[in-house]
Amino acid sequence: MKALGERLTHWLGRPLPADPVKQAGPELRAQVRALEIRARRAIDTGISGRFQSAFKGRGLEFEEVREYRRGDDVRTIAWNVTARTGSLHVKRYREERDLTVLLLVDLSASTRFGSGVMTVHDLISECASLFALSASREDRIGAILFDEEIRKIIPPRSGWRHGLRVVREVLGAAPAGRGTAMESAVLAAGRLLHHRGVVFVLTDRSSILPKKKLTALASRHEVVIVRVGDSLLEKGAGIPIPALDAESGRSWTVDPRMRFSSRREAYPGVDLVDLDTSEDYLPAVRALLEGRERRRVR
Repeated sequence: MKALGERLTHWLGRPLPADPVKQAGPELRAQVRALEIRARRAIDTGISGRFQSAFKGRGLEFEEVREYRRGDDVRTIAWNVTARTGSLHVKRYREERDLTVLLLVDLSASTRFGSGVMTVHDLISECASLFALSASREDRIGAILFDEEIRKIIPPRSGWRHGLRVVREVLGAAPAGRGTAMESAVLAAGRLLHHRGVVFVLTDRSSILPKKKLTALASRHEVVIVRVGDSLLEKGAGIPIPALDAESGRSWTVDPRMRFSSRREAYPGVDLVDLDTSEDYLPAVRALLEGRERRRVR
């Protein structure tokens, strides 16, 4: 019987990875479904189309020659065809997508905090799900989940079903660990991507980012850092707030007069987006994609 099972595995391929949602309890399954529905609704607002146009493919492939139309770029004029026909013609190109999108998702214990309806982890997960589903329509999507160490690597693949697998792995993962292996995750991303791709780093605002490693990664790939915070923890609510650092175990009190630094350190070649659990994240995501679109057409 064992030999038969081994032969079937060889013939039919490896078994599908376990679905973390199906193995979870009913409360977590309901939460995962709700987050997945919200991510799908966000895509229906046109985010997916903007995502595809905001990030470059690997190159351009010649598609056709047609007559010049008002507004066409004069740099695309096909001079040989124009001379032969006596009327202006332009070359048209189609972008070769062949793009790999990789999500680096922080699952450290510090993301469990949330003063409103969402925790930092919830917002990181929903935003990651939005990127995964948007990318899976045309590109390959993969993920690296990490806390104090790399917890799971999902190799990039194409297809909507694989995109859903990435979503469920991210949404079904519970924050844990007493540290953030950000540097290890960035290095793993560099090893995993063999061609130019897009890397989304989704983490909480208290995480220390490895500037040199991120700058080196951005020299070969497009990198976007999404930092998520909570305004109650960072700005205070007028009264002292008892707090426990879930990673170090240290207890402390948030002084209502204290203000977390909002300084945005520059990372060459890296886009940086700040999100808050008390605000709608879609306007910031749209602004990111629109800004990248504008840079591409210059």
